[in-house]
Amino acid sequence: MNIKGLQRNYRKIENLVLENKLKDALEILKDLVIKSRKGDYISQYESMDETYENLLKYTIEGIEDPAREKIYNRLLVSVLELADVALQYAYMNESDQYIYRLKKKIEFESKQIKDQVIDNIESLAFDEELSEILKTSIDANSNEKDEYLKHQDILIRIFNLIWLTDKFKDTDIKMVRSIWQAKNFPWYERSIIISALTVSVIRCFDVNKIDLLIDYSLDKNDQIKQRAMVGVFLSLYIYNKRLSFYPSVIEKLKILGDDADIEKNIEFIAIQLLKSKDTEKITKKLEEEILPEMVKFQPILKDKLDLDNILSSDYTEDKNPDWERVFEDAPDLLDKLQEISKLQMEGADVFMSAFARLKHFDFFNELVNWFRPFHTDNFIVNEALKKEDFKSSVFIDGLSNSFFMCNSDKYSFCLNIQFMPELQKSMMMEMFNAELEGIRELQKEDEILNKSTNIKSIYSQYIHDLYRFYKLHPLKNEFLDIFNLKFDFYNSEFFKILVSDDKILRNIAEFFFERDYFEQALDIFHILNDKGDNSLEIFEKIAFCYQKLKKYNEALSFYKKAELYDANRSWNLKKLALCNRYLKNYEESLRYYLEAEKLEPDNLYIQTYIGHSYLDLKEYKKALDYYYKVEFLADENKKVLRPIAWCSFVLGEFETAKKYYERLIKDEANKYDFINLGHVEWCLGKKKAALKNYKLSVNRQDNNLKLFMVSFEEDKHYLIKFGISSTEIPLMLDYLKYML
Repeated sequence: MNIKGLQRNYRKIENLVLENKLKDALEILKDLVIKSRKGDYISQYESMDETYENLLKYTIEGIEDPAREKIYNRLLVSVLELADVALQYAYMNESDQYIYRLKKKIEFESKQIKDQVIDNIESLAFDEELSEILKTSIDANSNEKDEYLKHQDILIRIFNLIWLTDKFKDTDIKMVRSIWQAKNFPWYERSIIISALTVSVIRCFDVNKIDLLIDYSLDKNDQIKQRAMVGVFLSLYIYNKRLSFYPSVIEKLKILGDDADIEKNIEFIAIQLLKSKDTEKITKKLEEEILPEMVKFQPILKDKLDLDNILSSDYTEDKNPDWERVFEDAPDLLDKLQEISKLQMEGADVFMSAFARLKHFDFFNELVNWFRPFHTDNFIVNEALKKEDFKSSVFIDGLSNSFFMCNSDKYSFCLNIQFMPELQKSMMMEMFNAELEGIRELQKEDEILNKSTNIKSIYSQYIHDLYRFYKLHPLKNEFLDIFNLKFDFYNSEFFKILVSDDKILRNIAEFFFERDYFEQALDIFHILNDKGDNSLEIFEKIAFCYQKLKKYNEALSFYKKAELYDANRSWNLKKLALCNRYLKNYEESLRYYLEAEKLEPDNLYIQTYIGHSYLDLKEYKKALDYYYKVEFLADENKKVLRPIAWCSFVLGEFETAKKYYERLIKDEANKYDFINLGHVEWCLGKKKAALKNYKLSVNRQDNNLKLFMVSFEEDKHYLIKFGISSTEIPLMLDYLKYML
């Protein structure tokens, strides 16, 4: 059985347990256990199966057992837990993926690693004196570097052990806790342990890992606390259905809920994860719209900004260019750059495009380094910059405080500096120093505001690090991509326990709504409505979501509720009209548009759609009156010529129709305009002109003879109505085929 088949069976077991269909779950579990080839698991399975059979037997025989419910619930959990580990061992037997080859190696070494960590934790903790030596002198002697590299090798082994251990035993928990008890284990290496726990629990459910993450989400160090909070958020979202089986976790969550900042932290994580959904769109916009435009614009921009002399002696800050004037030849480009800049300030991932190509360094061959926080006493970065002539310590300090670049990208940036041309390095340092000055200014702001900004920055950078790992790592296809999940966490039990403030729920709904994720926005607006929010805006937004999801009957229901309020009446009437039109309730649609017209008599949108409504009802004369009004009020609008021409044709006003079709063809013709002009010419007795236009229609890139014939058949009854013989029509069509 392949990997996908194993996953399907695992999901079936999980769903059957949740539906209390335990016998069916056991049947599928049997096959999974056999494929694990683990004797212990087969014995566990047989014991569970026997226990359940006996429980059922005693129940049917009417034997009272006060512990029956407890035993049954424990069986449900045991089946799920056995399925977790059996699946992982089945993967190891069935798959040749690197992750499972490494897992076999780690399992072989696990006891040795755990004993080494627990017995020697103080010596493993990164020595402060060694840290200072490596920070201040790149020429530290080989023994000190060897000690550092030895320490890093053990850290890598610890990370891999935590990541690839399916279920934590007491020794695993003891190992992790011993790291926290070590006096000199720095925050940035404890943060790596948090990331190991997070990717480990995502890979395989384990309540002990979740317990540890909850514990460390109460840590006093923000870098550790925020990473652990992300781990808690993701694991409890992914395993939401299983939470009810672990009351101890629910109790721990309630303790976590006592933290005064918990709701705000949950909101920060939620919004940042949702922003990750926009990363691909931002990357696509940069690569397909902005960068090609910048390349075309570069020669003009170079001259206008005098880039060749940018570092000249008379350069001063007060000579910044007038950007509006600089971009006057490409105003759309300026708008796009400003949009990207705004997104960056809001925490969007705008650097993915640039740094996706800079993950090829050997540094990223070790999985642990995708999660390594960027920090000041940094041996790796000092090594990369040791040949540079700028003061690396100032640079590293400034880069570590930069809000906008994630940790992974900061390492890419530093590792790439040695390959930059000198001029590019100089310009980069100028820009970097300017940003550093901006950061210093921010740090002078109100302390509370600064604290909030710092917390948001940690979350955004860490989630961007996770995004890099799950989207760019060479082994990404071997992991569950968490960023492909729906992120409907507002339905999760942990979210309901930790978030009671409806304002946060509303903020998340608005975030979905503004970014056109209407299904998720609709879910939350309904939750708020069910909680008693019967405001006009809630009704309007529920209706609008349904409309965008093309559920027009449901949309109408809520637009009618909004109609009970007196505000936004015109907007609401237009929506009621539009939904009725989509449902082909043309008379009802017209009624609402005419009501809206009374409130906004000169509104072009309303005038146009009243015309459309009369056209739908085949009242062509009334439709024409409204289209003429639109033409008069907006003579630059060429699209209104099309319905005027068509209505004129079906009313038999051929000269008028011809005049409007010729105007259309001059400006923006489509394949139907040529067909319709052909009809008009034929009705005027001009067969050759008709044939010419039919041929022009067929020969267009977006048309062919088959499509032409479909359209012609729909219009044929008009030709017959205006005197074209039904016997003459096939002759015209056959001659057209000869002419193609």
